[in-house]
Amino acid sequence: MRLKQLGRIGTATGLTVAAVGASIVFTPSMASADSTWECYGKQVKRCATVWWDDEADTYRARAKITDMAGGGNYTVAVNDVKLLRFNGTRTLTVKSAKDSDGWHRTQDLAGTSSVNPCRWPTNSFQVQAKFTWKKQGGSASSKTWRPDMGWGHACN
Repeated sequence: MRLKQLGRIGTATGLTVAAVGASIVFTPSMASADSTWECYGKQVKRCATVWWDDEADTYRARAKITDMAGGGNYTVAVNDVKLLRFNGTRTLTVKSAKDSDGWHRTQDLAGTSSVNPCRWPTNSFQVQAKFTWKKQGGSASSKTWRPDMGWGHACN
């Protein structure tokens, strides 16, 4: 009888460990989305992401704006990129980059310097940037935007 109980306990424990292991495998950390851009817009595509450098184990904010083919033929600029962190109560700016390199014919890319996300192990991170576009001879339109998602990091 004792051997069967151990067998049942061992099986239950093994199934529990397997289930937990499977959930970890099938639920990747947000940091694994190192180059997944969150984008919107049709004629002018605006994109942003929290970029994870897996070799250095750091985060930085990146943003890009692109005049899409077949659109309105806009010049574009992205600046005032911010890496934000949410500490459970409020959102704070960790890094920012003004990126004042002017207008670009097709695409502009900007980003902040890197931070170690494990400095704030229980926080989530977001990116925010100001996107600007204009037609030749027209007035500029701009929008400050951040994706409706956060990135987290599992620190050892």
